[in-house]
Amino acid sequence: MTAPSTPPRRNWPYVVVAIVVLAFQQGWNAQQITTLTVSLLVLIAVITAAGNNRE
Repeated sequence: MTAPSTPPRRNWPYVVVAIVVLAFQQGWNAQQITTLTVSLLVLIAVITAAGNNRE
């Protein structure tokens, strides 16, 4: 008997927000926070695309 498949949990939005909030609290300027956010989102997109191609 196999376990029912459940959809994968998507925790990355919470992780990105937490990292950005921490950067803001540490006094990073707006340009650094923007660069950090874009980098994180690109990384997530690459990982997601790689995971989709694995099928």
